[in-house]
Amino acid sequence: MKIKFCGSARDYSGYGEANRHDIGALVAGGIELTTELPSFCLEITDFGKLGRLAMELEGRPLGYKIKILHLTPNLYKTYIEEGKYNIGRIFWETDRLPLDFAASAELLDEIWTGSEFNAEAIRKAGVTKPIYIIPEAIDGSIDIESIEPYIIPNREDYKFYSIFEWTERKNPFALLAAFWQEFKDTEGVSLTIKTYVDNFTPGKKLIIDQYIRRMQKQLNLKRYAPVYLYRGLMERDQIYRFHKSFDCFVSAHRGEGWGIPQMEALLLEKPIISTNLGGIHEYLKDGADAMLIPYTFAPVDNSRNKTWYAANQQWGEIDQAKLREAMRWSFDNQAKAKNIGKEGRKTILKRFDLPVVGKTMAERLQKIHLQLQPKNERT
Repeated sequence: MKIKFCGSARDYSGYGEANRHDIGALVAGGIELTTELPSFCLEITDFGKLGRLAMELEGRPLGYKIKILHLTPNLYKTYIEEGKYNIGRIFWETDRLPLDFAASAELLDEIWTGSEFNAEAIRKAGVTKPIYIIPEAIDGSIDIESIEPYIIPNREDYKFYSIFEWTERKNPFALLAAFWQEFKDTEGVSLTIKTYVDNFTPGKKLIIDQYIRRMQKQLNLKRYAPVYLYRGLMERDQIYRFHKSFDCFVSAHRGEGWGIPQMEALLLEKPIISTNLGGIHEYLKDGADAMLIPYTFAPVDNSRNKTWYAANQQWGEIDQAKLREAMRWSFDNQAKAKNIGKEGRKTILKRFDLPVVGKTMAERLQKIHLQLQPKNERT
């Protein structure tokens, strides 16, 4: 079976990493691919073997009838191909897809998304095309024992950490407020954040510094537990080294299309504390393979992108008291928290390894392929 895959697999964004995972899963599922790789990021780095695979397959001549598009839906009009069966890989973070996304989704033949939350958000926006739940994938074959952690100044602490783009949706205020308020009188604990705003230029880095200073002034605490920032672009192997260097991943996000950093952390046996909304969270069990924090829905308020985040949408506001409780429990029960991380890795390998997701993709693609055959050629 021959497929064309179109997506931003050259980019460092979450979309880029999701694209690379999808390409790896399709190849693991026995699908013959050619790729089309539009790019939307300023910088580029080494994205590891899946990044190299995506680029090796680019422009490969292949007679295909099915095209998968893993891009923001506003770009579909540019990349949909007439005469082909077009599948959109759509993930979103609020309870309703943006209207321009929904209009573009109606141009597709079918949609693949990762969770029931996403499927409902797509339907709520008025999309009528068939929707199939196919989760994100990750390369479970990496040898986590061979990954060397970084030598870091806070290596003796119990080390919380997070990875996210600095946006309202990722809710850095709630994360920092919960950490600083819970551990204002506690020694031996720190939080490290790998982050960026849009790109990795000096001016964008300054925005984060200014935000943190304003926040500390607002909280007006006598003491702030240590917070470390890493604001540089990392290669794929460096990302895994970053995960390996810390003890517990934590996110106060307001909604995830999937949650790739959470999945990476679990792959490396790190316990995660995360808002129980969207994407991978539907596949996890609180207290067993993750620590999932409740939320309440609230109207979206996003100053950066009012085109996609609108007043008719809702996202989650994390229960900060429960977030603090989970962080304190993890600090006080480090061995038990570590066991949760080990169970999380088992879930990742069972449900999201490349061959597992690739098999699901291949089964759906085979049905489409048969459907597209002339009736006298079907078997």
